[in-house]
Amino acid sequence: MSLDHKTQMVLYRLMSRGVIKRVSGPIKYGKESLVIHGYATDDSELAIKIHTSSVFGDDKKKGYMVGDRRFRHAGRRINLKTTLVWAEREYRNLRRLEKYGVRAPKPLGYEANVVVMTFIGENGVPAQRLISVEKADFGQLSKQAQELISKHVLDARLVHGDLSPYNMLFWEDKLFVIDLSQAVPIDHPKAGFLLRRDLTNLKNFFTSRKVNGEDYDVLLHHLSSELTGGDGQ
Repeated sequence: MSLDHKTQMVLYRLMSRGVIKRVSGPIKYGKESLVIHGYATDDSELAIKIHTSSVFGDDKKKGYMVGDRRFRHAGRRINLKTTLVWAEREYRNLRRLEKYGVRAPKPLGYEANVVVMTFIGENGVPAQRLISVEKADFGQLSKQAQELISKHVLDARLVHGDLSPYNMLFWEDKLFVIDLSQAVPIDHPKAGFLLRRDLTNLKNFFTSRKVNGEDYDVLLHHLSSELTGGDGQ
């Protein structure tokens, strides 16, 4: 595994601060990030996410950032070093989910384009993504997914914005949400549009597993009344 000098220095500083004890091997390569496995000073397992390039095209990325009042300080960086802002967004969104008890990796630290969080899995093997689960009580998992989304919106006051069975993990009979860089507050101008898309993605997945999807329509109606931003259309 080869990392550029800047990222190596960031990892070194996180080690010096005691956030990371050591790193091991890669977990996931993607066009927007690299996730590597590591260990904390207490030998608990870590997921270390390195934001490497554009997560989405420029126009899509601006749509998530512009209108999010928490990142007004980003200024021109929205058009420039967006990996730095993207890492900060992920860390802060994970902290918010942790505060309100939404199942997701727990954030442990971040610097520059690197976010360190707890590892969902065991012995370096990550938990299954929901899309890969073949044998399970999908009716029960659908209820869990709806509960997670409800807490996401009603308690943490965030809309995930890119939720699908590809970024929900199944571990010890529970679902966890991951990939939180793009989550927006409920007063974001596109909150309604993003929530509708999240729920449609999950509805389509669970109906393909023979689960009645009408509950997702009811949930959308219920949660939409909590949004204060708009539907982005």
